[in-house]
Amino acid sequence: MLRILTQAGDTPAVLDALKGAADGRALLRITDGARAIEFQAGDGRLFAEAAEPKGKGPKVDATAATWLGLLGGTLKPWLAFTRGQVVCRAGLTELRWMQQIAERLQRGYEDARRLESAR
Repeated sequence: MLRILTQAGDTPAVLDALKGAADGRALLRITDGARAIEFQAGDGRLFAEAAEPKGKGPKVDATAATWLGLLGGTLKPWLAFTRGQVVCRAGLTELRWMQQIAERLQRGYEDARRLESAR
């Protein structure tokens, strides 16, 4: 997941999809493992690095499969968030931000795939 996010941070189509999004940060915790990712995104920027699961920042919990489904576009953000597959330990503002960023990331991935297949 970290490699996917890191590579997405270097992909112009993904960064374009994040333009205009509110800046924010979250600690993405993988509940079926002992790992976490410090995640920052918004306004054409994306940053991700390994972090301690008990680190600082708003904590957002999901299984590895849920995170990969969100990143890969096989799981729609509104479904994951409304069905409780992603649990935001901070508040509604952070939850809404995460959902919007996930939607924009998926749009960016689709655009990048479309551009790649057109080559």
